[in-house]
Amino acid sequence: MNVKQILKTAGFMILATLLAKVMGMYRDILIASLYGTGDTASAFVTATRIPLLFFDITLGAAISASFIPVFNEYMEKDQREAAIRYANLFVNLIFLITLVACVIGMVFSRQLVGFIGDGLSPATQELAARLVIILFPSIVFTGLAYALAGVLQSFGEFNVPAAISLVSNSILVVYLLVVGDRLGIEGVAVAMLVGWAFQVIVQIPSLIKKKFRYRPVVSLRDPGIKKSALLAVPILISSWVQPINTTVNMYLASGLNGGQAVAALDYANKLYIIFVGVLTYAVSNLIFPSLSRLAAGEDKAAFRDIAARALSAVLFVILPVMVLFLLLRVPIVQFVYERGEFTAESTALTASALLFYSLGMAGFAMSEILNKVFYAQHDGKTPMRIAMLGILLNIGMSFLFVRGLGMTLEGVALAASIAAWVIGLGLLAAAQRRVKLVDGAMLWNLGKAVLSSLLMGVVVWLVAQAVPAGDTLWSRFVALAVPGAAGGVVYLVLVCLLKTEEMKLVFDLLTKRFKERKV
Repeated sequence: MNVKQILKTAGFMILATLLAKVMGMYRDILIASLYGTGDTASAFVTATRIPLLFFDITLGAAISASFIPVFNEYMEKDQREAAIRYANLFVNLIFLITLVACVIGMVFSRQLVGFIGDGLSPATQELAARLVIILFPSIVFTGLAYALAGVLQSFGEFNVPAAISLVSNSILVVYLLVVGDRLGIEGVAVAMLVGWAFQVIVQIPSLIKKKFRYRPVVSLRDPGIKKSALLAVPILISSWVQPINTTVNMYLASGLNGGQAVAALDYANKLYIIFVGVLTYAVSNLIFPSLSRLAAGEDKAAFRDIAARALSAVLFVILPVMVLFLLLRVPIVQFVYERGEFTAESTALTASALLFYSLGMAGFAMSEILNKVFYAQHDGKTPMRIAMLGILLNIGMSFLFVRGLGMTLEGVALAASIAAWVIGLGLLAAAQRRVKLVDGAMLWNLGKAVLSSLLMGVVVWLVAQAVPAGDTLWSRFVALAVPGAAGGVVYLVLVCLLKTEEMKLVFDLLTKRFKERKV
């Protein structure tokens, strides 16, 4: 793909991911309105997290990260039939692994809830255990969705994989709007499971269009499967950062703020992931197949160029977003969540967690891009070692802040952010030794973005003082939108005046398009 096609595809992926995140946020708004941060909300959050944790620990990011490099290696050598056979073997293996994990999780649902939600009341644990049984089959659908998305991305189809979360979130939103709480929280759990199933279903037409044919074959001796297995183990361990950190967070949070910290941390984390994830997931998924092919073809210059541009572009957007979240955390939570059972107390708890989560945005963004740089080179060990350091650091600091220093949910979020920075900078240092991603020009360009973000922050703070939030939805929107828009305008003006590389690229493309239309 040329630059124009890449930007067009990236634009759709970012838009689809953004819409999916917005729909997911609206889903959370509806759930928060129905259940607040009370016992039912804590039970539901615990129950939804357990299958996801189980999936992340057993397979998680290793699915696409170990599949795409091997599949693209076949395609680079013009071995399409071997690639299709390998893809079928991989999909079937994922299905069997997730099926076994599903059965184990359902059988031991009470024990899992008792371990992770140790501080919850017996009644809340009992409700969470019932919901876990309903939700555990979701890991089968999630595993298949990840695997099939890897197939489509390797064939150059990025739009459908980017939209699958939009479909699943939309299904649950429609259910909540139409049915609400009339079937209880169990009905919400069933609707969520149906939404996950549709993540698989919506990919089938595109797979048929790409002439992918399913075959019920299984073999652990296939060379491609062996390569994937060797790559998957270190990738899997490195992907344990999020699930292990989440497990520790839930364990500690279940005994904080009367159990309300569980839901408050979850709401804050989802807001954080919505914005930091939109760009990083879209960009990393877009560049990964290209990086894998370039690594297989040993085109080091092009590999370095794509990786460096992706990292620079992500930081260019994430830095101002990070500043906005730090300064406007309370208006953000008020506008998004505060209604119904989600009270001012819930807002205070969630905004406090969001403040400390937001400190780690740039570190998290760097990790997402740089992990793909190593995975494309069939190197999962480097990210694994750095991730293990981050995991140990997060666990140690979480217990230190909460149990040693007496902090509440702020300590949990702060530990996660420090770990995110350590992992991101560790990956950057390792990548720098191998492919020289960062040079003087990139640092100079990044310095311009940092300066622009800081000056933008001053404007946002001043405007926010003059536009306090009221009790109506409109006044809350104004309190968020006015300083946010003012900050956005200031940032764009500054990066234009400072002539950052990203703004030069956008300007050149717009100028070229205008000339083409004029002709």
